[in-house]
Amino acid sequence: MDKSGATQATVDTQVKSFFASAPPLRDSLDISQKIKEFIERNGGASRVVCVTSGGTTVPLEQRCVRYIDNFSSGHRGASSTEYFLKAGYAVIYLNRRGTCQPYCRFLPDNPLLECFEIIDESNIQVLQSHSEAVNRAIRDHRAVWTIDIMFLLLI
Repeated sequence: MDKSGATQATVDTQVKSFFASAPPLRDSLDISQKIKEFIERNGGASRVVCVTSGGTTVPLEQRCVRYIDNFSSGHRGASSTEYFLKAGYAVIYLNRRGTCQPYCRFLPDNPLLECFEIIDESNIQVLQSHSEAVNRAIRDHRAVWTIDIMFLLLI
């Protein structure tokens, strides 16, 4: 085996070791099946890309008491996803809870509390100051879901 083959074998061993020691993904079989179906639906007509967004948490030990965590708002991942979708890609969007979602990055940080007002007990309306951003976010979001070219996976 040449030097590059030996290096690749070492990397493969390290990758397998890492994933073998990581806690299992909850509902992994169901998630794998849904991703496979999404790729089958979209892989023939368009290119499929996977975007990860938000911070990452890595345990330092088997029984996770300590960990390394980096914070990320997810704006870059959300923006990249929007550009990929606009360019005709289908997107698998892996994101961390609390990160910015595609088409929501122009909304205030707490859109439900800042964008709407209560009209009466059963009605709310968008404040005029946020109507253009909310309208665009809803329109663009629904357009993507209508043609089934984005798969959201919260990790």
